[in-house]
Amino acid sequence: MEKTYNQIVGTPVVVEGLGKVARVSDILIDTDNGKIACFFVNTGKLKIILPRDILFFGQAIILADIDDIVDAEDIVRVTRIIEKDIRLLKSHVETEKGESLGTVHDYYVNVKFFGLMKLVVYKSFLGLFKTQDLLISARDIVKIEPNKITVKDKCAKQPYQQEAREEYARFHVAT
Repeated sequence: MEKTYNQIVGTPVVVEGLGKVARVSDILIDTDNGKIACFFVNTGKLKIILPRDILFFGQAIILADIDDIVDAEDIVRVTRIIEKDIRLLKSHVETEKGESLGTVHDYYVNVKFFGLMKLVVYKSFLGLFKTQDLLISARDIVKIEPNKITVKDKCAKQPYQQEAREEYARFHVAT
């Protein structure tokens, strides 16, 4: 099942036997492999949940134990990713040839396998009027750097259409 970043942020975190203990406040993607490194929660200073500790992800994230919410600094791999300071949202997207495609406004992740699936990229005029929407597969990402994502040249010709998105959703819900 796929969800967008905007659908995931705010998701309640529930611990069996305790009930709701937090909400997801952000997602950290490991740009080296496209996987979710952790979910940040709003319980204090840089508290995180690792994907491996999630029992179920639906309308809420279910954890077995309150101790599954840990300090980010305790996980070396997560600390290294945080230090890179690479965020997907609001990153500029361009093709390998340097053609500007716009800015990332949302992205899809697979909440079963915790991987990045697609970027939703908007191109705007003067930052006010949306002039182009693109839906770019994670497979078409060539490189992710701070504030810049490079994608394959073919992505410049793939307009994002609501009908195509709905058809994709119907297909994946049915299977």
